[in-house]
Amino acid sequence: MPPDGRTAGSLQRRLMVRLVLVLALVAGCLFLLIRSDARRAADGAYDQLLLASALAIADAVRVEEGAVVVDLPYSSLGILAMAQRDRAFYKVLDTDGSPVIGYRDLPGAVRQDDVASFTDTVYRGEPVRVVALGHLIVQARRTNWVTIVVAQTREERDTLARGFFMNSFLPVMLMMLVSIGLVWFGVRQALAPLGFLERLIHGRRPNDFSAIDVPAPAEVRQLLGAINSLMARLHGNLESTKTFLADMAHQIRTPLAALRSQSELASEETDPARLQRIVGRIHRNAVEASELTTQLLSHAMVVHRSEALHPDFVDLTVLARQVVQRASAIAEDTTLRVEQEGADNIAVCGDGVILREALVNLVDNAIKYGGDAGAVVVRLCPANGEGGPVVEVADRGPGVPDDEKPKVLSRFGRGSSAAGTVGSGLGLAIVAAVADGHGASFSLIDRPGGGLIARMVFPLDHRCHACRIGEGAEGREGHGGTGQTAGKAERLWLPSLILLLSILLLWPGESFAKRTLYAAEGASTATLVIASTTDRPVMEGLIQDFQHRHPGIAIQYDEMTAVELYDGIVTPGERLPDLVISSSADLQVKLVNDGYMQRHLSPATAVLPRWANWRDEAFSFAQEPAVIVYNRDRVPEADVPRTRDDLIRLIREKDVYDGRIVTYDIAQSGIGFLLATQDSVLNSQFWQLVDAMADRHMDQRCCTGEMLDQIERGERLIGYNLLGSYARARQLAGAPIGIVLPSDYTLVTSRVASIPKGAALAGLGGLFIDYLLSQEGQTRIANRTPFYAISPSVDGPFSAAHLLAELNGPLQHTTLNPGLLVFLDDSKRARFLRQWRMMTNRY
Repeated sequence: MPPDGRTAGSLQRRLMVRLVLVLALVAGCLFLLIRSDARRAADGAYDQLLLASALAIADAVRVEEGAVVVDLPYSSLGILAMAQRDRAFYKVLDTDGSPVIGYRDLPGAVRQDDVASFTDTVYRGEPVRVVALGHLIVQARRTNWVTIVVAQTREERDTLARGFFMNSFLPVMLMMLVSIGLVWFGVRQALAPLGFLERLIHGRRPNDFSAIDVPAPAEVRQLLGAINSLMARLHGNLESTKTFLADMAHQIRTPLAALRSQSELASEETDPARLQRIVGRIHRNAVEASELTTQLLSHAMVVHRSEALHPDFVDLTVLARQVVQRASAIAEDTTLRVEQEGADNIAVCGDGVILREALVNLVDNAIKYGGDAGAVVVRLCPANGEGGPVVEVADRGPGVPDDEKPKVLSRFGRGSSAAGTVGSGLGLAIVAAVADGHGASFSLIDRPGGGLIARMVFPLDHRCHACRIGEGAEGREGHGGTGQTAGKAERLWLPSLILLLSILLLWPGESFAKRTLYAAEGASTATLVIASTTDRPVMEGLIQDFQHRHPGIAIQYDEMTAVELYDGIVTPGERLPDLVISSSADLQVKLVNDGYMQRHLSPATAVLPRWANWRDEAFSFAQEPAVIVYNRDRVPEADVPRTRDDLIRLIREKDVYDGRIVTYDIAQSGIGFLLATQDSVLNSQFWQLVDAMADRHMDQRCCTGEMLDQIERGERLIGYNLLGSYARARQLAGAPIGIVLPSDYTLVTSRVASIPKGAALAGLGGLFIDYLLSQEGQTRIANRTPFYAISPSVDGPFSAAHLLAELNGPLQHTTLNPGLLVFLDDSKRARFLRQWRMMTNRY
């Protein structure tokens, strides 16, 4: 019986496996219990943040003119930013279930109680934790229940749960390992008597096949009996082999001895007639010796291949025709033919070499013993419901008596009808061995009308896995050829496609007015598509330096506004960009939060500070301080405001600045809106500052460059919240402008890079991000662009160290996290813009 999972291996191993399985079962139960407790603990910790966020939103809900309105507080999502990697979603439902603000498709139904309900679900392809609670609003005679739903992805809480779990489960694992060691020691000691039996068996002589008769534990007595039985069988096989070798030596010695004696007689004979008779006997003995040797070799080969059978597809029809064709050349007057039932070829899975040997022996025997009495027929029958394919060789010879049939199937066994015919008695033994190796049955049957039929019946399940594998491989090879042809065709068309694409990209038109194609320095292998809000001349040096390091990459640079970039990702056209670069960090965070970006992990992104990397999907590669800019020739040094409070007092007290103040038009500028909203969070005097600038009829512009032009010409004297990198570049170019980094705080935003999900060449997008964050890229940013670098280890006029040296007060980064989503809420944005317009459009 072949070994299986019940009998293989040692007794010690079996005991160890079973005991370890018991320990593993216990550990598995503890694993589930501890994991469940760790998950509950993590949920309990982060659920407090989730509930605090929902309560913060609830406090901002009120009814105005019969409608529910929500002034989403910054703290509501800022609280959730404490879970650094989690995305956040929210919505507020009116009494009838209609959404007021937030993500309309977020799961959550109307509630009319103030009890918080926590659930787990899947939203936008990620598992989320959701809290829903009702909030009662009483107005006059009407009572309204609104529902606040806040959701957060589970990444941080799952990380915390894993920490709890590891801290609790590691001691359990340690105890289990110690227990396994103790169990192994105990089992080894308990099974020590078996070592004696092992040494006893190893110490026996090779020719000692006697039974092992020693005291043994009751559990292994059956094993000893099996070993003794095996040795008896081995002894019997050895004796059988010895007998076969002796018979073979005897059989081959006789013709060889006769050859020797006849050759000695022939060497001394002078009579030609007698010499001719001696030569004839020598020839007959030589033929007999040759045939015997050939049959012995064939028998040995058949036995060996049958024991190590490597089945393959064998066409019996083709094989039979080849054997008959070979035999026809030496059969003289004997007629040979192949008969087959059915038109299709008959096939089996087996060893074609030994099947051929078996069929050759059957045909040779039929010719030798029955060829003079009639035709020899090889008949093939296909498989039927009772058995597999059948091969028969029929002759009209004397046949074999029933009592001699077992004898002629054994080695050197010959029937009475073989008397006077040269033979070895191995032919049918070879056929029987071949049949046994293929699981087929072989029998000798008397042929009606006289003669003998040698029949081999293959088993019904004669198909094998190897044949099916072969057929599958042939099919795959065919497909491979087609694939190679298709590959060649693709390579032939590739240059044409690239040329056509280049023509389409460069064709003049309104939609491509801000598209620039940078050809590869070497042979182009791919085109990286970058969508960006940054002016092309600013990025051009970085692009060309990147291409110098990667000469096979062409770059298509599409310059657009922040809103166009956002819309192009949410509702993509024919092809998504491979990389997006934006100065509107809030819009980039929303794209990440809503699941439009993919992760990129590399050594360069791993060392970014916390504020510059969110979820490994949004990366800050340059800093943008918001500064106060003034005309040095027109603004006295004593008037230069160093804080926002200074600016408020200056423009309120001095009429000279009436109409001479400029800042962003936040309705048109994404970066202007971001800076204004962040100011409103950080600065309690923000609306006083807006009111003061509005009193002085401030001008509003879309772009930093345009405002700097006005200040440089003296049309405007002071600009508020301008991008310091652009102002610094203009100052270094000789413009008469001064720059103030406010000492109360300096707000710093970022240039953010991300890779959209579904980008065709996301790998190249990641390669460009790694370049921007590398030592080489940051050095070029600090020396050749108007941006401030992030890396503290590079030098240059726009290095992070230079920015810190210029600061007169604290620095406030716009950290990439869900807190930036607050002012992107439609209701919150509309409310903020409405208040801005009310204050700035009074005159």
